[in-house]
Amino acid sequence: MSSPPNVSFEIQVLTDKNWVVAEFASDEAKAKAFADNLLQKGNHSAVRVVRDRRGADGLHKETIIQEKTATPRSTGPDISLSPVSEAPVCRELGHFYDLNARLTMGRLLRKYMDEVVVSPTELLHSASEMKRFGDKGTLLFSSIDRISTLQAAASGEDAKGRRDFLNKMWEDGLARARKFLAKKPVTPKTFADVLKGVALGGDEHPYLCLSYMSLRLLETRSWLGKLDILMAWAAEEPASPVIALMDGIVADILNSAQLIQDLLGFQSNLGAALGSLADLAEGKAQAAKFAPETFIALNQMFALGKLPQARQVLLGRVTRELGGQNPLSRNEPKQEFEVFHKVMHRLVSHRGVLGGAASAEGLVHRVSRIHAHLGSVGAGQALELALSALSDNVLRIQLLLALTEAPAMQGLGRPLTDTLASRVRGATKIDDWVPLRMPPPERMAALAAANRSLLAAPALDDELRKELGGAVDEVLAAYLVDEGVIEKIDKPDDPLAMRAIRLIKFCGSGVLIEGKSLNLARARVIEHLRQPQFEEKFLASVPEPEKAEKHLREFHRLLVETGFR
Repeated sequence: MSSPPNVSFEIQVLTDKNWVVAEFASDEAKAKAFADNLLQKGNHSAVRVVRDRRGADGLHKETIIQEKTATPRSTGPDISLSPVSEAPVCRELGHFYDLNARLTMGRLLRKYMDEVVVSPTELLHSASEMKRFGDKGTLLFSSIDRISTLQAAASGEDAKGRRDFLNKMWEDGLARARKFLAKKPVTPKTFADVLKGVALGGDEHPYLCLSYMSLRLLETRSWLGKLDILMAWAAEEPASPVIALMDGIVADILNSAQLIQDLLGFQSNLGAALGSLADLAEGKAQAAKFAPETFIALNQMFALGKLPQARQVLLGRVTRELGGQNPLSRNEPKQEFEVFHKVMHRLVSHRGVLGGAASAEGLVHRVSRIHAHLGSVGAGQALELALSALSDNVLRIQLLLALTEAPAMQGLGRPLTDTLASRVRGATKIDDWVPLRMPPPERMAALAAANRSLLAAPALDDELRKELGGAVDEVLAAYLVDEGVIEKIDKPDDPLAMRAIRLIKFCGSGVLIEGKSLNLARARVIEHLRQPQFEEKFLASVPEPEKAEKHLREFHRLLVETGFR
């Protein structure tokens, strides 16, 4: 049943007493079939189809044309479980404590964990919390059943075998937690107390350390309160060797959507929130209005690169939201593309795509949703729309390179690589790559970054990598010659010491490409070095004799650092 172009359909699901858009369709029959399929999967208590008709005056009229509620099933999954589509396959007890396993647990048990304010790490290291969870109706049974089904589908194993294994691992983990509790450990107040409790734990050191930490964290039933404790511990000198353990707990806590909302404070829309999450993941965030003080301490930890697991969680949330159904600008729909444009240029930079392939894939998916009014937007069309939204060719190359590693884009195959190659080959001048308004150092750095990304791209064969990387090097070398960049740095009227140091710093600045462009700058340095009595002339060119030797030593140090011998 086809529909006129001014009519579309929303498939909505009931989530936490709110109707949330799960999908859009342009055909009524397909919309109803999709809604029925969602209901049959058992992940939603109710679904409905809403027809959106746009009138000649531009106003929209919504009409509910179908609404269905799931029939309760006594043997069905526990309603407290949240939907998850995949789960890592565990082979031994240690795998249950890994990051991906904990994140899956956090998403599956989101409602329960927000209710009791307990992170996966705390749950797995506390006998009392494990027992409490096990006594919560059929929650444990339903969780194991759901995860074993997903693991069996992924590994090709028997679901019952996986279920029996997970049950045994749960019992082994509970026995391990009870063994720790039997020692009557004292709840630590400082991280120094944690280390005293652990003492000589041997191979059990990480488990014991996390068990002691969990004792203290479980006294606080507030996500922000737990973060405050962790940030205070991280500031203690004894904590430095085990910051990675704290990182894991921070990652668990940041997996809570409720905590993210509290942490970010007021955000004008989802797009702004995603930008703030990206900033926080890189330690570049500014605290928003009503953001807690914890935000500042956390941002500093990200800036120091001490929270890689937590960074992964934040970027994972950005990726999921990009690929999801929630509008980036719900209150002002007309600004949806403008907000998307800001998010896109926050994630795609001259250095690459923040969040990698998953983030790039989410951006393309979001583009297809924004342009759904054009009808069915295929992967190829969505890719072209995404590329056209970026402001320069280096950004487009970085997005394409990230997409070559995205599983969902593998279907494009050769056309994706061909698009990448044609855009590199077709850009023969620096103005084809980056805007003229950018400062010269930034223009050169952007080309150098594109070259590095191309040469490191695993999806390209060696021959193509070298060809495309070399093409970028040719562009940069031509720019150096045409604009007289090296001559501007090596001004004949300036003292030799100043010229030599400027040149060597230019060689090591990272804005040149290892190849033709860097060789042009190196050649000028070598030209200076080969002139007779170079060092005497260097020293004589420094006005203050007492500083001459210092500058010469600095020059020699830079020579070594930049690869001169």
